Amino acid sequence: MESVRGLITFVTDRWKGAVIAAVGLLALSAVIAGYFAWSSSKEANAWVLLRRAVSRPEANSQVGQDTTKQEEEIRLLQEVVARYAQSAAAVEATLRLGSLYYTGGKYDEARSVYTTYLSKNPRGRIAFSAGIGVGDAYLAQRNYAKAAETYSRLVEQFSQEPLLPEAQLHLAKAYLGMNRLKDAGTVYEKLIAAYPETGWARSAQAELYKLTFTSR
Repeated sequence: MESVRGLITFVTDRWKGAVIAAVGLLALSAVIAGYFAWSSSKEANAWVLLRRAVSRPEANSQVGQDTTKQEEEIRLLQEVVARYAQSAAAVEATLRLGSLYYTGGKYDEARSVYTTYLSKNPRGRIAFSAGIGVGDAYLAQRNYAKAAETYSRLVEQFSQEPLLPEAQLHLAKAYLGMNRLKDAGTVYEKLIAAYPETGWARSAQAELYKLTFTSR
């Protein structure tokens, strides 16, 4: 009789343990599902805000509205980056915001956008593009030394980047601005050897051809 009672107690305890474990698992699943639903909602909201930022004005809008439209676009892009920093939309907004400042001649602001991203995401999805943006802002301001430093660092850190030749072309341009013709020529030669039969190589070849006559 005692053995039967013991068996019943053992089975009951195991059943209780199984129920508790099942309830715990369900609770954990609910938390995970809730998190993903919340994340998905935030991502969706981020894209909605981004679409608002980049939407174009109506065809019959007045020319005088362009400045206001650009200011609103900048404000919305900044909001996407600030409110949804970890979203894919924020990454897109960062590139658009930096480009918007750059094309508007606001090079310090453009560089600030890119450096802020890089400080938080040194190996992030757009780290290479952001680095190019930093260098281009320096280049536009004719700060060739800083531009060359930036591009050189990119070439070293992102040796496997598919768009690496872009950084090399920009690096050579910075060297030309510093009158470092030999260094520029070396960059062009390396690019041509590493990426033959590409548009980058043809551009480098054309620049190298001009450089040959310049240095005579």
